[in-house]
Amino acid sequence: MDANLSNLSEMGKLLSVKDDVCGKLVTYFGLMNLGRMLSRLRLEKQQGIGVAQLILSLCLFRIAGESIHSAWRREFHGLLETGKNCYYRLMTRVWMDWRLLLLRVPVRFCAIVRSEGAEDTHQPKCFIIDDTLIEKVGLKIERVSRVFDHVKHRCVLGFKLQLLAFFDGRSTIAVDFSLHREKGQKRDYGLSREQRKEQYSKKRPKDSPARERLMEADRSKLDVAIEMIRRAFKAGVTASLVLADSWYTCERIIAEVRAIGGGVLHYVGLAKLGNTKYLVQGSRMAAEQLVARYERENTQTCRKYHCQYIDLKGMLGNQPVRIFLIKYGRARNWTVLLTSDTRMKFTEAFEAY
Repeated sequence: MDANLSNLSEMGKLLSVKDDVCGKLVTYFGLMNLGRMLSRLRLEKQQGIGVAQLILSLCLFRIAGESIHSAWRREFHGLLETGKNCYYRLMTRVWMDWRLLLLRVPVRFCAIVRSEGAEDTHQPKCFIIDDTLIEKVGLKIERVSRVFDHVKHRCVLGFKLQLLAFFDGRSTIAVDFSLHREKGQKRDYGLSREQRKEQYSKKRPKDSPARERLMEADRSKLDVAIEMIRRAFKAGVTASLVLADSWYTCERIIAEVRAIGGGVLHYVGLAKLGNTKYLVQGSRMAAEQLVARYERENTQTCRKYHCQYIDLKGMLGNQPVRIFLIKYGRARNWTVLLTSDTRMKFTEAFEAY
């Protein structure tokens, strides 16, 4: 996949002196103790070039805007004495648990922040779950399908990337991710029978991380999202809020989030102006019905954010929620913001989201 690395504002100072980029990045990688991390997770290779060196080199290639092949053609700028195949073998290694390795990075990051006394206790720590489109052009890519692009309002070839991130009040860091395909209305993934037959396929051991990733492509994004949050919390990445957009907001995810850690996590997210019914003061009503019922008597003004809002407490299924119906400026449409923390004020929920 192609990430846009042309404007890394967080690394602007570091990347401004080209001759010293590699040295400084190696120093930062050293703080993460990548070699020790790989050893403890039993992800290190038994022979050949170390995994830590290969991963560090891959990251440097990406930041420099080069592929493995282009770096190899330039003989790795005289920095490495390796061939290109060792990198490809690492990336296709079925027993390499990239998920486990990625999860240890925020754990180590949080440990460094604590040791340096750099925690910002005034900002709530949050898990952020969201999905985006990864567009592709190759029909023979394994498990590729037609997925709906909400920006272009049409189906395109690619994957849906679901990402879990951790925000500590200052920094946002990736924790976990998953790739998904969509079956479509005809259950054919938007491809003909011949196109599906020509896709790349490979048999992988049942218990291997690669096999798990392969099967994950057809699983529900909501199921995988809940598992990712549980896994991150269990690993020691602690937060107080889970933030998500309207696609994720439902009774089930709120219930699952509240069950993690004995109720230490709360959910904050947008909700759709749809047919979902909320129990408010003994009546079950959809969001638009709540606006019609409470707009005149319950509307408040937030001068700080130039909006009006209706603040209600109710139930979404069996889950207690606080409902904020928001209207910005002279807009006609209302936006629904929900939180499972019924004590949270409007400005707190608004700022957190």
